[in-house]
Amino acid sequence: MSKRGDAKSLALDVYQRIRQDIFDGRFAPGARLQPSLLGKAYEASTTVIREALILLSGDRLVQSSIGQGFFVPMLDRQELRDLTLIRCHNEKLALALAIERGGVEWETEVLAAHHRLTRTPRRSAGDELHGNPEWFSAHRAFHSRLVEACGIPALIDICEKLASATEIYRVWSSPVTTSSARNVEHEHAEILAAVLRRDTDRATALLLEHYHATEEKLLANWPRDVSPAP
Repeated sequence: MSKRGDAKSLALDVYQRIRQDIFDGRFAPGARLQPSLLGKAYEASTTVIREALILLSGDRLVQSSIGQGFFVPMLDRQELRDLTLIRCHNEKLALALAIERGGVEWETEVLAAHHRLTRTPRRSAGDELHGNPEWFSAHRAFHSRLVEACGIPALIDICEKLASATEIYRVWSSPVTTSSARNVEHEHAEILAAVLRRDTDRATALLLEHYHATEEKLLANWPRDVSPAP
């Protein structure tokens, strides 16, 4: 492999690692992402780090500006509403097409993703107030599997980027008490059942209700203690 190919592979690897660390809440909204410091942390050159950050910018997980460099986006209530709006429009179409076009293999993958999700604890061990990163990962995988059979790479890419852009809000939402009346597990099970019945209207309606319920929950539990890192 050429040196350029090696650099590209390294950038993709660092991209995945930083992306996961953002999802795991290791970089707060507004935190500066300095290539020199990240290079030491991820054992990569500043060139590789910058390429990774540019890729993350395409996912809306990183922003950049002249004079300030790269940083994690700040949370914004209206942006969350707007992201949810366009996510619902795109995933409604993607899920409808997936139900129309997906075969038994797709159903099996959706079932497997849901099984993993149901077997993954939502809370971190020893910390009942904060989300488990592994659950977030399983949750993203389940929703990704739902739409992947639509067969349109551009639409899948849009759905993935919108999901990533909204995930940071979930990570940094205030701790949710166990007394919440919402049953997320039941919501997922109902979506799955409608998909397997090939009931497009019901499946898409449930998916949109699911996203709007999450939006309202995040707005109601808006973080108060998230501030930009120095």
